[in-house]
Amino acid sequence: MTDQIFSQEEPQLRPPQLFSPDEEEREKVASPEQETAAEGEEVTELTNEERLWFETLVTVGRRSKTITVMGHEVVIQNLNTDDDLRIGLFCKNFQGAPPADSRAYQVATCAAGIRSVDGQPLYRSLGDSSDQEKFDQKVQKLRQYYPVVITQIYREILSLDGEFMELAQKLGKLNG
Repeated sequence: MTDQIFSQEEPQLRPPQLFSPDEEEREKVASPEQETAAEGEEVTELTNEERLWFETLVTVGRRSKTITVMGHEVVIQNLNTDDDLRIGLFCKNFQGAPPADSRAYQVATCAAGIRSVDGQPLYRSLGDSSDQEKFDQKVQKLRQYYPVVITQIYREILSLDGEFMELAQKLGKLNG
C-alpha cells in the first residue's frame, strides 16, 4: 500500500517510517555551495547600542559619540524633534542678520547636542530646571566659545544623522 501512495512520479516524498532521523538531519544541512554563498554575504553585526537605536520608535535615530575637539573630549548626541523646535525659536531673533543667523544656528545646535565636555555637563543645575532653561543656559555658556570650536562640534553633530542613515540603509530599514 505504501508503494502505491509514493510512486515513482514523486520521488521526493517518502513515508516517515522508511528513513532514519540521521538521514533527515543530513537533508537540513546546507550544501557546500550554499555554505560558500552564505560566507560570501556580508553579515552586519550590531552592537548592543545599535540594537537599542532600533528598539522603539522613540529611540530610532538616536546616535551619540565622543569626539575630540582641540584636545578635549566632547560627548555629543544628534538632535530630536524637540531640540529642532527649540533651536528654531532661538534663531528667530537672529533671522535676516548675517552672519549672526548662521552662527546662532550653530551655537543652538551645539547647545542641544553637547552632553558633556571633559566628563562634565556643559550646564549643571542646582535645582529642577526645564529643558528650555537648560538649553538657554548652555547657549549662554557656548556664546563665549570661539567659532573654530563651535564649527567643529556643529559639523560632528550633523554627521551623526548621516551615520545613522548609513546603518539603517545597510540593514534595509530605509527605502533607497
